[in-house]
Amino acid sequence: AVLVDSKSDGMVPTREILWNIGPGTRAAMYGLAAITAAVFGYGVLRRVRIWRTGRPGPAIDQIGYRLGRLVRHALFQVRLTRLKLAGVSHAGLFWGFIVLFVGTCMVAVEHYGIAHFLHGSFYRVFSFTLDLFGLLFILGILIALARRGLARRDRPPTRWPDVAILLLLLFIAVTGFAIEALRIVAQREQSPFETSSFVGWAMAGAIEGRGTTIEQATAGHFLVWWVHMIAVYVFLAVIPYTKMLHMVTAPLSIFLTDEHKRAPGGLEPVSIEQVEETGKFGVESAGDFTRRQLISFDACTQCGRCENACPAHATGKPLSPMRLVLDLQRGVTVPDSLHGRTIAADTLWSCTTCRACVEQCPVLIDPLSVIVDMRRYLVGEGQIRGSEQTALRNVAASGNPWGLPNDDRLDWANGLDVPTVEDNPEPDVLLWVGCAGSFDRRNQKVTRALIKIFHAAGVNFAVLGKRERCTGDPARRLGDEFTFQEMAGQNVDTLNGVRFKRIVTACAHCFNTLANEYPDFDGRYTVLHHSQFLRELIEQGRLDVQGETKEAIVFHDPCYVGRHNGEYDAPRAVLQRGVNLSLPILEADQSRETSFCCGAGGGRMWAEEDAASRVNVARWQQLKATGAKTVATACPYCMIMFDDAAKADGASGMQVKDIAEILAEALPENA
Repeated sequence: AVLVDSKSDGMVPTREILWNIGPGTRAAMYGLAAITAAVFGYGVLRRVRIWRTGRPGPAIDQIGYRLGRLVRHALFQVRLTRLKLAGVSHAGLFWGFIVLFVGTCMVAVEHYGIAHFLHGSFYRVFSFTLDLFGLLFILGILIALARRGLARRDRPPTRWPDVAILLLLLFIAVTGFAIEALRIVAQREQSPFETSSFVGWAMAGAIEGRGTTIEQATAGHFLVWWVHMIAVYVFLAVIPYTKMLHMVTAPLSIFLTDEHKRAPGGLEPVSIEQVEETGKFGVESAGDFTRRQLISFDACTQCGRCENACPAHATGKPLSPMRLVLDLQRGVTVPDSLHGRTIAADTLWSCTTCRACVEQCPVLIDPLSVIVDMRRYLVGEGQIRGSEQTALRNVAASGNPWGLPNDDRLDWANGLDVPTVEDNPEPDVLLWVGCAGSFDRRNQKVTRALIKIFHAAGVNFAVLGKRERCTGDPARRLGDEFTFQEMAGQNVDTLNGVRFKRIVTACAHCFNTLANEYPDFDGRYTVLHHSQFLRELIEQGRLDVQGETKEAIVFHDPCYVGRHNGEYDAPRAVLQRGVNLSLPILEADQSRETSFCCGAGGGRMWAEEDAASRVNVARWQQLKATGAKTVATACPYCMIMFDDAAKADGASGMQVKDIAEILAEALPENA
């Protein structure tokens, strides 16, 4: 392109594309571009071949929803905004790169004569926009570099390749501005309108201030242009071989993930027919993953958010969700077993299935389902540790992980008016007591408190009594899918033979399993966590709360109520409105979506653990730091773990109560 001839009011703003770049140099540029494209394409093809070794997934459905999710998580990066500094950094990097890339494409369209628009007012706006986003790009890089030097828990991992890539991008951005400035110096008399390129214009002034001549600026422009182009080609060529591959794979993975097909708390069932056909149970090697899972491994941005959120990693265990994904990313290139060679068994058994890693991942990678899939293989091969194996045997043999006789399941109700479904065949509410509420002495008090509340509110309820069995949650999370499906089948048969309107349970794990996993086995019910039902009773005015509670209470969010099912407000409403709590509910540093796990999920409650690295003790210290007198929770597993932590802590002065106990205490004695 050539400068447009002047009109009556002067020159029309535009510029010559590839000014100062002769035919020979252009030919060399295109040759290097071809080589770069080949190197890039080969790298991507290597990964595509690996993806194709996986199992095909279901057909891609709900295109509109997937596109909307892509916009939310890829374009607007909604999860990155939770961390302000990281959000600003990545927004500058991402949008700066996108706008500069689009601008480059527009220049190419103009250069090849496809369309002509880079002149006049549009050119001024175009130049200003590219300079503005170029500055934002540099700002994002500088913040990213600075964050790697901060002594903060949420800082990203610092590795020399990551720093090298950031420095390369910074070099590309700075040399891009230098090219613009040198061109303006060399064409100063011909381009007075280049003030729109405000960064280049300012740099041009600084260069001229050093006495640079037009000839020197022209020669410098040619040299810097070459250095800049080579740097760009190097960056493009290394994308498939570095973490920058996520630029390609993250949007693809976000679009392809099937997370919308089931509730966050649900796991994908294993087809018994498929196991019989293939002879494989769980994931052993790369070919046992789905293609979409393999793509998701390559989508990892290595931001470290999952690692920072992981309670197992925080307490010194060998699990880092990020490291797990990266090890699999490399390990799937070999067709051998991933167990032992790539992923150690202790890494898999360390997971509490709290879902913190899934909640934090900005590109929707799901390490939790990967861990359970790999646990399934270990269970199938008999490679499970003793304490967890005992719990599984108890579930299979006795219908509960404690291994107690199922005939004793209703002993907690001695002395209480508790109707069974035989006594009340069509209750409004079927109270699912759960194994902990039935057999654990501490949690039996929670169940008795619920009965007091139900009677006070006039709830028409009944229990299954001896007909109730473990929902199978511990077995499924440990990887024993067969035992889980056996428990699910028995319970669904029982529930489908009883007439009721809703199920209410105080167990977060039973709540999740009944609501989110039993529908896969023809068990479709309206299921409420007891916090939701108690809030409903309070809002309906069915409870007469006496007096005012002035004690300081901190609420701990159970993972299987919060992150797995998105319920954070109901338990707090029960405490704040139902108990006449005069003080605001205290919150630990990590609460709601970022709550720190109690350590019991994923079968960890039955695991033998080093006393120096207990998750429950770490969480207890966080709760203790709030200065509360009472730790309130809404899950029997949390209750057990915090009771143990309180005993280990000695005279901490804090007590642990379920929200039902606190509410029951606020009712009249004769209620």
